[in-house]
Amino acid sequence: MPRIIIPDKPFDIYYRLSTPSKRERAIEIDEKYETILFFHPYWLDSFYFYPQFDDPALYENYNLICFDAPAHGSTKVKKISSDPVTWLFFCSLIKDALITLNIHSVHLVGSTMGCCPAMHFASSYPEMTKTLLMSAPPAPVEATNWSLTFRECMHILINAVKIRDPEPLDAITSVIFDYNATSHSGKVIKSIEEEYIQLTRSRLLSGELNSDKTLPIVISLALSRKQLLSHEEFLKILNDHKIPILIIQGTNEGWESEEVDDQWLKQMQDIHQLNIDKSGGKSLDNLKRIILNDVTRWMTLTSSDILNPIITKFVSEKTISKSLYEELNLEIDESKSTEMNIITITKNNHIRKSSLNNVRKPSFSRDIGVFDDKLFNSLSLNENGKDGNCASQQTHPSITKSPQIRTIPNNEAVKIQVEVITKVE
Repeated sequence: MPRIIIPDKPFDIYYRLSTPSKRERAIEIDEKYETILFFHPYWLDSFYFYPQFDDPALYENYNLICFDAPAHGSTKVKKISSDPVTWLFFCSLIKDALITLNIHSVHLVGSTMGCCPAMHFASSYPEMTKTLLMSAPPAPVEATNWSLTFRECMHILINAVKIRDPEPLDAITSVIFDYNATSHSGKVIKSIEEEYIQLTRSRLLSGELNSDKTLPIVISLALSRKQLLSHEEFLKILNDHKIPILIIQGTNEGWESEEVDDQWLKQMQDIHQLNIDKSGGKSLDNLKRIILNDVTRWMTLTSSDILNPIITKFVSEKTISKSLYEELNLEIDESKSTEMNIITITKNNHIRKSSLNNVRKPSFSRDIGVFDDKLFNSLSLNENGKDGNCASQQTHPSITKSPQIRTIPNNEAVKIQVEVITKVE
């Protein structure tokens, strides 16, 4: 499995690389092509971006790379880190890893919490950044209910790791999937959720997820999710370095309700006004946002049929043209849109909704190398109900664990009640 060893750092960083000349298990880029660097969401790993790695419009024309964050996926944590492992710190690791791989410029794509390292990378290493695309970035001010739920999940995580009890981890994975992929009742999304449940269990039982080395990193990354760029830092990316930024959000994220402010629109307006104040009226033409109807936070996973063409166009043209909407069967809501903030309307709504529940099954397997094969075989079954090895195939276990989860807010925290129903067929 390809890993980068960073000198004087306690990590062997796993990476997934696809090049136009070698789709799977590539270890170096094809220098004739530009590179897209993906940052995966919290709790998941590079496999999350399989719909992008599986799209010929991307893999035939770009080097595609994604690194597993510390304490995530197949990245090894060899000893306790002397540095706080925040998303900003993760950027410095990735910069060193890219240089090692002879990659000197990238297009950045972040999904949900993966937007944190993406934006910090653009700010810290603008000379290496060509474009920045943020899909469902975290809100500057987090919703109270989710913030309390997240905090309660961290308490559950700490206790589960301490006593090595995997069942509460199942519940955390299901909460995260439910929050970010509200269409996860679909067969493929549900199987991916089940795979992450099995992966997290295996990391716990193998000792890879432990209280000494990895748990502090998982907690630290969670806490640093609110460390976003300031208006001045965004403006420096846009004005001083001329890096185009595209924000994509969906109407299933929850922010569009009347009770919740549209925080990223306010962010963009403030950045635009700051630019006007500093430049004497000059407008920004390289900061844009697209609102997509009926898509979830994890739209790169659940709605890749819409997202992938946007990624491809933005990376190739470094802007978004109106011709894109016709290609995607979308139209602009002219009554609500501005040049900077583009609201789309779905022309054919039943097609859009059907795509959410028919996510394409991965055509390639997950690479897993963080635990013992015998241990994993004892935890998973294949589609025929026989012992299976997830390292050689996509896992669809016949063991079904269905956590029934209720969040009950009170004045100080959110209680999570979990009843795990196990069905073996």
